[in-house]
Amino acid sequence: MIIRRARKSDFPFVYPILKQIFDEMQMKSIESLPEDQFYSLMKLGFISEDYRYSYRRIWVAEDHGKVTGILDMYPYKDQKIIDVVLRHNYANAGLPISTVIFDDQEAWPHEWYIDALAVHPDHWGEHIASRLMDEAEQVALAHGYHIISLNVDKENPRAQALYKHKGYEIEKSMTIGDRTYDHMIKKI
Repeated sequence: MIIRRARKSDFPFVYPILKQIFDEMQMKSIESLPEDQFYSLMKLGFISEDYRYSYRRIWVAEDHGKVTGILDMYPYKDQKIIDVVLRHNYANAGLPISTVIFDDQEAWPHEWYIDALAVHPDHWGEHIASRLMDEAEQVALAHGYHIISLNVDKENPRAQALYKHKGYEIEKSMTIGDRTYDHMIKKI
Protein backbone atom coordinates (compact mmCIF):
# COMPACT_ATOMS: atom_id res chain seq x y z
CA MET A 1 0.00 0.00 0.00
CA ILE A 2 1.15 3.51 -0.77
CA ILE A 3 -0.11 6.86 0.42
CA ARG A 4 -0.01 9.65 -2.13
CA ARG A 5 -1.55 13.00 -2.98
CA ALA A 6 -4.84 12.72 -4.81
CA ARG A 7 -5.04 13.47 -8.51
CA LYS A 8 -8.00 15.02 -10.33
CA SER A 9 -8.59 11.66 -12.01
CA ASP A 10 -9.16 10.01 -8.59
CA PHE A 11 -12.60 11.57 -8.07
CA PRO A 12 -14.69 8.53 -9.13
CA PHE A 13 -12.81 6.45 -6.54
CA VAL A 14 -12.61 9.06 -3.78
CA TYR A 15 -16.27 10.09 -3.92
CA PRO A 16 -17.86 6.81 -2.72
CA ILE A 17 -15.46 6.65 0.23
CA LEU A 18 -16.04 10.30 1.12
CA LYS A 19 -19.80 9.87 0.72
CA GLN A 20 -19.77 7.33 3.57
CA ILE A 21 -18.98 10.25 5.88
CA PHE A 22 -21.75 12.43 4.48
CA ASP A 23 -24.25 9.59 4.84
CA GLU A 24 -23.24 9.06 8.49
CA MET A 25 -23.48 12.78 9.23
CA GLN A 26 -27.12 12.86 8.09
CA MET A 27 -26.85 16.56 7.26
CA LYS A 28 -30.14 17.97 6.04
CA SER A 29 -28.28 20.33 3.70
CA ILE A 30 -26.82 17.33 1.86
CA GLU A 31 -29.81 14.99 2.13
CA SER A 32 -32.03 17.64 0.51
CA LEU A 33 -29.94 17.59 -2.69
CA PRO A 34 -30.63 15.10 -5.47
CA GLU A 35 -27.76 12.59 -5.67
CA ASP A 36 -26.73 13.63 -9.19
CA GLN A 37 -26.58 17.31 -8.20
CA PHE A 38 -24.50 16.56 -5.12
CA TYR A 39 -22.14 14.36 -7.15
CA SER A 40 -21.71 17.10 -9.77
CA LEU A 41 -21.12 19.72 -7.11
CA MET A 42 -18.53 17.60 -5.29
CA LYS A 43 -16.77 16.85 -8.58
CA LEU A 44 -16.52 20.56 -9.37
CA GLY A 45 -15.11 21.16 -5.90
CA PHE A 46 -12.70 18.23 -6.12
CA ILE A 47 -11.08 19.44 -9.34
CA SER A 48 -10.83 23.02 -8.05
CA GLU A 49 -7.72 24.28 -6.30
CA ASP A 50 -9.08 25.51 -2.97
CA TYR A 51 -12.30 23.68 -2.04
CA ARG A 52 -12.55 21.84 1.27
CA TYR A 53 -12.50 18.52 -0.62
CA SER A 54 -10.16 19.60 -3.43
CA TYR A 55 -7.76 17.00 -4.77
CA ARG A 56 -5.02 19.30 -3.42
CA ARG A 57 -6.16 18.69 0.17
CA ILE A 58 -6.69 14.93 -0.13
CA TRP A 59 -4.27 12.06 0.26
CA VAL A 60 -5.26 8.56 -0.77
CA ALA A 61 -4.23 5.11 0.32
CA GLU A 62 -3.78 2.99 -2.77
CA ASP A 63 -3.34 -0.76 -2.96
CA HIS A 64 -2.60 -2.38 -6.33
CA GLY A 65 -3.96 0.67 -8.15
CA LYS A 66 -7.18 0.82 -6.12
CA VAL A 67 -8.03 3.70 -3.76
CA THR A 68 -8.80 2.11 -0.39
CA GLY A 69 -8.86 5.13 1.92
CA ILE A 70 -8.86 8.91 1.94
CA LEU A 71 -7.55 11.68 4.15
CA ASP A 72 -8.63 15.31 3.73
CA MET A 73 -6.80 17.98 5.72
CA TYR A 74 -5.86 21.63 5.83
CA PRO A 75 -4.63 24.37 8.17
CA TYR A 76 -7.06 26.37 10.32
CA LYS A 77 -6.33 29.53 8.34
CA ASP A 78 -7.79 27.98 5.17
CA GLN A 79 -11.16 27.46 6.82
CA LYS A 80 -12.28 30.92 5.64
CA ILE A 81 -11.75 30.09 1.95
CA ILE A 82 -12.47 26.37 1.59
CA ASP A 83 -16.15 26.66 0.72
CA VAL A 84 -16.17 29.90 -1.29
CA VAL A 85 -15.12 28.20 -4.52
CA LEU A 86 -18.03 25.80 -4.36
CA ARG A 87 -20.59 28.58 -4.04
CA HIS A 88 -19.39 29.89 -7.39
CA ASN A 89 -20.27 26.50 -8.91
CA TYR A 90 -23.81 26.18 -7.51
CA ALA A 91 -25.38 27.37 -10.76
CA ASN A 92 -23.32 24.82 -12.73
CA ALA A 93 -24.80 22.07 -10.54
CA GLY A 94 -28.33 23.47 -10.81
CA LEU A 95 -28.50 24.83 -7.26
CA PRO A 96 -29.69 28.21 -6.02
CA ILE A 97 -26.86 30.54 -4.94
CA SER A 98 -28.46 30.72 -1.48
CA THR A 99 -27.73 27.02 -0.84
CA VAL A 100 -25.72 26.36 2.33
CA ILE A 101 -24.00 22.99 2.71
CA PHE A 102 -21.16 23.54 5.19
CA ASP A 103 -21.16 26.52 7.52
CA ASP A 104 -19.87 25.27 10.88
CA GLN A 105 -16.46 26.16 12.28
CA GLU A 106 -14.63 22.87 12.67
CA ALA A 107 -11.05 23.87 13.46
CA TRP A 108 -9.44 26.37 15.82
CA PRO A 109 -6.39 28.65 15.64
CA HIS A 110 -2.98 26.98 15.31
CA GLU A 111 -4.47 23.60 14.34
CA TRP A 112 -3.81 21.41 11.35
CA TYR A 113 -7.25 19.91 10.79
CA ILE A 114 -8.24 16.45 9.57
CA ASP A 115 -11.58 17.15 7.92
CA ALA A 116 -12.22 13.65 6.59
CA LEU A 117 -10.72 10.23 7.17
CA ALA A 118 -12.43 7.19 5.69
CA VAL A 119 -11.64 3.72 4.45
CA HIS A 120 -13.56 1.63 1.94
CA PRO A 121 -15.57 -0.97 3.94
CA ASP A 122 -13.88 -3.83 2.07
CA HIS A 123 -10.61 -2.72 3.68
CA TRP A 124 -11.66 -2.06 7.27
CA GLY A 125 -9.30 -3.63 9.78
CA GLU A 126 -6.23 -3.28 7.55
CA HIS A 127 -4.78 -0.33 9.55
CA ILE A 128 -5.27 2.04 6.62
CA ALA A 129 -6.81 4.80 8.76
CA SER A 130 -3.92 4.54 11.20
CA ARG A 131 -1.37 4.91 8.40
CA LEU A 132 -3.26 7.86 6.94
CA MET A 133 -3.22 9.51 10.37
CA ASP A 134 0.54 9.02 10.56
CA GLU A 135 0.81 10.74 7.18
CA ALA A 136 -1.33 13.64 8.46
CA GLU A 137 1.13 14.21 11.31
CA GLN A 138 4.08 14.32 8.91
CA VAL A 139 2.30 16.78 6.60
CA ALA A 140 1.27 18.98 9.54
CA LEU A 141 4.84 19.11 10.84
CA ALA A 142 6.16 19.88 7.35
CA HIS A 143 3.81 22.89 7.30
CA GLY A 144 4.99 24.06 10.74
CA TYR A 145 1.99 22.90 12.78
CA HIS A 146 2.38 21.20 16.15
CA ILE A 147 -1.28 20.62 16.94
CA ILE A 148 -3.41 18.34 14.81
CA SER A 149 -7.16 18.09 15.30
CA LEU A 150 -10.25 16.27 14.14
CA ASN A 151 -13.90 15.95 15.08
CA VAL A 152 -15.49 12.61 15.83
CA ASP A 153 -19.18 11.84 16.10
CA LYS A 154 -20.08 10.97 19.68
CA GLU A 155 -21.98 7.99 18.25
CA ASN A 156 -18.90 6.48 16.56
CA PRO A 157 -17.06 4.52 19.28
CA ARG A 158 -14.89 2.66 16.77
CA ALA A 159 -13.39 5.89 15.45
CA GLN A 160 -13.11 7.34 18.96
CA ALA A 161 -11.11 4.29 20.05
CA LEU A 162 -8.71 4.65 17.11
CA TYR A 163 -8.13 8.34 17.77
CA LYS A 164 -7.50 7.78 21.48
CA HIS A 165 -5.11 4.95 20.60
CA LYS A 166 -3.25 7.37 18.29
CA GLY A 167 -2.87 9.87 21.16
CA TYR A 168 -5.74 12.28 20.53
CA GLU A 169 -7.55 13.78 23.51
CA ILE A 170 -11.00 15.33 23.71
CA GLU A 171 -10.79 19.09 24.06
CA LYS A 172 -14.48 20.06 23.77
CA SER A 173 -17.81 19.10 22.25
CA MET A 174 -19.36 20.93 19.32
CA THR A 175 -22.23 20.73 16.87
CA ILE A 176 -21.62 20.22 13.17
CA GLY A 177 -24.73 20.10 11.05
CA ASP A 178 -27.28 18.37 13.23
CA ARG A 179 -24.96 16.15 15.29
CA THR A 180 -22.68 16.48 18.31
CA TYR A 181 -18.97 15.82 17.90
CA ASP A 182 -15.95 15.66 20.16
CA HIS A 183 -13.17 17.98 19.02
CA MET A 184 -9.97 16.01 19.62
CA ILE A 185 -6.41 17.28 19.43
CA LYS A 186 -2.93 15.82 19.52
CA LYS A 187 0.28 17.74 20.11
CA ILE A 188 2.96 16.61 17.70
